[in-house]
Amino acid sequence: MEETFLLDLNQSWEAIDIKTGYAVLIPKGSHQAIRMLLKSSRGQTEENYLVVRVQHEGKRVLAGLREAYWRHWEGHFIPEFRVTIREMNEKPHPPPPKRP
Repeated sequence: MEETFLLDLNQSWEAIDIKTGYAVLIPKGSHQAIRMLLKSSRGQTEENYLVVRVQHEGKRVLAGLREAYWRHWEGHFIPEFRVTIREMNEKPHPPPPKRP
């Protein structure tokens, strides 16, 4: 079973398109992400990435953040960036009831 995470951003965040290596932006907001093991561009080493699906130039792409970059944030709220990364439960909690 793959690990899933919730990524909350208060601003757009630069990442890479995991297929092309080009820079893409992960837009502000909440995103469901997965942890993927990917080979380096030279193909000699493998590294974990936190990957989200985003819209870039009219196409859906997979944007990734290297584990070395995001792992120290996991489970923490960082006020200056307002970034939160936490593991998601297998069954998400239902949304709270709306008040009139």
